[in-house]
Amino acid sequence: MSRRFVLWTCLLGGALVPAPASADWFASGFAGAVFGGQVSDPPRYDFGGSFGWLSASRFGFEVDASHTPDFFEIEDVPEVLFSESSVTTVMFNGIFQLPGGSPDSRLRPHVSGGAGWMRARIGADADFIRARNSHVGINAGGGAHFLLSDRWGAGGDVRYFRDLQDLEGESEFFSLGDQKVDFWRATASFVVRF
Repeated sequence: MSRRFVLWTCLLGGALVPAPASADWFASGFAGAVFGGQVSDPPRYDFGGSFGWLSASRFGFEVDASHTPDFFEIEDVPEVLFSESSVTTVMFNGIFQLPGGSPDSRLRPHVSGGAGWMRARIGADADFIRARNSHVGINAGGGAHFLLSDRWGAGGDVRYFRDLQDLEGESEFFSLGDQKVDFWRATASFVVRF
């Protein structure tokens, strides 16, 4: 019997063992779309993941990270001068589980919000057009996890994001001054509880 077979058997067996009632840690991977605010030609594809903990008293925390490529668009500029843009977020949120769900129930609706890091980037192969902004941002929203077993399930989430500082960066083609990044994000997720 190979070591690889034994390892995969142990991992699969561990995933099928019922989670104890006190197991409130969770992780999720998600994909979705962003829209509104400065999003160009919405919706734009977004992906990321989160990791968190929820106590029996309905309060918890999570770390949420996401990335949206092609976030900005500048009209009438050749692609060689403007070939990439993105917004990346890493947020540290508090979670409150709404009535109707409990750490042991299948349906777990929640609201969350907090602050973290937002990085907006615009650039091209030509280094004279570059803008990178790393600022503090905030987010708030809600969603739900629906556990299909004691270990895994699905989820959905809608959140609003906003940068707390104005964007900075300009060239002869564009200026980012006097505006803040803000947008909505809607995602569907795969959730693992452990």
